[in-house]
Amino acid sequence: MRAQVIVVGGGPAGSTAAKLLAERHEVLILEEHTSPGQPMQCAGLVTERGVPSFARDSVIARIRGARLHSPLGFTLSLEARASRACVIDRARFDRVLFNAAVDEGAVPLLGARVTSVLDRQSGPAVRANHEGKLIEVLASVVVGADGYKSLSRRAARLRPPRHMLTGLQVDLKGVDADPDFVDLFFGSKIAPGFFAWAIPAGDHTRVGLCTWASDHTPAVYLQKLLRGPEFAKCKRISIASGKIPVGTGRSAVGGNIMLVGDAACHAKPLSGGGIYTGVTGAQLCARVADSYLEDPGSTPLSEYDALWKDAFGRELSRAFRVRKVFLALNDKKLDKALRMFNDPAVKELLEGRGDIDYPASLSKAVLKLAPKLAQFSPQVIESLL
Repeated sequence: MRAQVIVVGGGPAGSTAAKLLAERHEVLILEEHTSPGQPMQCAGLVTERGVPSFARDSVIARIRGARLHSPLGFTLSLEARASRACVIDRARFDRVLFNAAVDEGAVPLLGARVTSVLDRQSGPAVRANHEGKLIEVLASVVVGADGYKSLSRRAARLRPPRHMLTGLQVDLKGVDADPDFVDLFFGSKIAPGFFAWAIPAGDHTRVGLCTWASDHTPAVYLQKLLRGPEFAKCKRISIASGKIPVGTGRSAVGGNIMLVGDAACHAKPLSGGGIYTGVTGAQLCARVADSYLEDPGSTPLSEYDALWKDAFGRELSRAFRVRKVFLALNDKKLDKALRMFNDPAVKELLEGRGDIDYPASLSKAVLKLAPKLAQFSPQVIESLL
């Protein structure tokens, strides 16, 4: 079996790349699950720019503010005049993008579990188990959209992610939540190495957390959170878990293998979100792959690296440095830092210009308004200026 392009993974990034490339090339999508979007492994909080116009019916709520709860009881409230983010039905979102790729001409192979990705001199190949048979598909280009366990990344000989976050989330009914606000909970006893969240999602609330380098599994911390007065009497209707790789490398290309989304470690280090960067990266990946397939000698696949770095790579690098500052804070210092953000000038800046796709872009302006923040990690913070 042969195709010009094999896309490994039918999530948002893989489907976006497949849709764009299928306009002019033979594209095969290998998706391990029999239904795209299942199981759901995402909090689903994105900006409008992360949702293509044809997928807007997957939006189920809009958010205009956030409450950040410190480990010592302080709460920083940020409220914008208009919505700054939206909450999506992730399963529906994935299906819409996948079906759009198929409608464009991409050939789907559902229930195909990839066992290996090979980068041969003659061209890349992918082996998979499908309906009890081992198949091998040859291609000119492989787009690896196979998530945190990416076999494509290994075949491209790229280093593993710097940090691997582990997450767990439940959907609850009966939470007394403000539909306009998300709640974020910080602290070493709440979600070490990251944070916990409560996100209103229409008729239910998504409550979850991620951890990194912790003493216990996420389930231990989530069970403790759910015993709190806000959630103890609520009904659990679903549960989801997953991992998020953060910390990009210098490249997302190895040989004729191109990586997008979590396979490329393009998730945002401060929020863990990856839909915007995944979809945007896939668009850029498809642009380069299209030119390469039309004339392999004119456009090297490595040009993709320059494009994603220009679009969001600098933000991801800066955000990872901010994450290092966050990791250096104990609970007492974290509480103190959040109180500094409560300065009227800093709050006005965050409420007026805050952007969850580019949060680290404000770090220089914030440090100028609150220079005492430099006390927490002088060397790292100096690199942000």
